[in-house]
Amino acid sequence: MFRFEFSKSVFCVVNNCSVKMIHDSTPLHRIRCSIIALALTLCGTLLAAAPPSQDLKTPQDGTRIFFLGEIHDNEHGHQRRLERVKQLIEQGPQPVVAMEQFDRENQAVLDAALSQCPDVDCVLAKAGTRGWEWRFYKPYVQWALDKKIKLVAANMSNVDVRKVMTNGFESVLGSQLVDTYQLKKIPAQLLTAQNKAIQEGHCNMLPAQAIGPMVRGQIARDVWMAHVVNGVSNAPVVLIAGNGHVRRDAGVLQWLTPQNQVKTQVHGYVENPDQNDAHWFDHVHVVPQVEREDPCLVFTQNRAPKPTKKQTTP
Repeated sequence: MFRFEFSKSVFCVVNNCSVKMIHDSTPLHRIRCSIIALALTLCGTLLAAAPPSQDLKTPQDGTRIFFLGEIHDNEHGHQRRLERVKQLIEQGPQPVVAMEQFDRENQAVLDAALSQCPDVDCVLAKAGTRGWEWRFYKPYVQWALDKKIKLVAANMSNVDVRKVMTNGFESVLGSQLVDTYQLKKIPAQLLTAQNKAIQEGHCNMLPAQAIGPMVRGQIARDVWMAHVVNGVSNAPVVLIAGNGHVRRDAGVLQWLTPQNQVKTQVHGYVENPDQNDAHWFDHVHVVPQVEREDPCLVFTQNRAPKPTKKQTTP
């Protein structure tokens, strides 16, 4: 089942109307936009009064694995996803929570910190991977401390990914996993999707020779996350990871066992609905956009010619 869900502050359509009015300010168009704005206001009021969505099926319904995506810096998406994980925990039984934010080699350190530390900050100081905005993820660590939720370090470190990019899958995953996941026979459709995602994710400014190695690195991470999920058979599993990792067509799901694929539900948290969403996610949660600097600026700045210094004669 595919489903769109809009946040309580649904404003994208109204904003689009405002933009269109610059080019089409006819009375009929203004009336249409006013009707849309009123409808959305009423819709938001109804959503506010409605009970929480029940689209997270309980394990009794057959779904046991929940892939919950994110836009890493969008606090609205993080909050909505947190509410869903809380709902799942309250429904029981307790899930295993696999997190992209912890690197796999830190699992033992994470386990020790959760058993010894008095608070979340202590756990993160010992086991947290640098570079993440940890305020978004502290609640999961708090649940692990308070409710003894099992946290699994599900990510492959940057160091290991660079090894894969340079030396291939076997250099990190080993020959057994390469054979298990048939990494010498990756489907062309998956490679094409990942290639496109890497290019677009880097503003179509990567040199051609960099794309293949980066695709290998992304796939290696997806395979490892799938290996983590495949290794849990006696409990529900929640994967906390970016939208690119959880997408159905080319992400972690492609590397699950067939038995686990049919038990998996995929949620994407997006700012701007896209026609691809129906192919990528079972449920799409549209959240307000956050202000951020244009991510493509770093590429354009790096490509800009550097000014030459004038030579002066002594």
